[in-house]
Amino acid sequence: GNFLLANFEAHLKEACLHFSRRVGYRCPSCAVVFGGVNSIKSHIQTSHCEVFHKCPICPMAFKSAPSAHAHVYTQHPGFSNQQSKMIYKCAMCDTVFTHKPLLSSHFDQHL
Repeated sequence: GNFLLANFEAHLKEACLHFSRRVGYRCPSCAVVFGGVNSIKSHIQTSHCEVFHKCPICPMAFKSAPSAHAHVYTQHPGFSNQQSKMIYKCAMCDTVFTHKPLLSSHFDQHL
């Protein structure tokens, strides 16, 4: 009787996580678990959100500034002095934002 109870109490203290379980947030892209909302938010933004360089003339967007510039130069010759604009794509729903802080506040609806 006492031996089993002692083993059970030792188990609760040392091995069992039943009483100390905490809420975790699992990344939907890579399955890493984070302890807090801010941690997973930061992780998703830095690891999974894509940045594109959008053509200032048409809807096309590119992974690099040189690609965007080459596109403007060849497709919109009269506008080759225009700079591409950076846009930020949400990894969760593909919504695109023109400012990174907007993407950050948008994340709250997913978490």
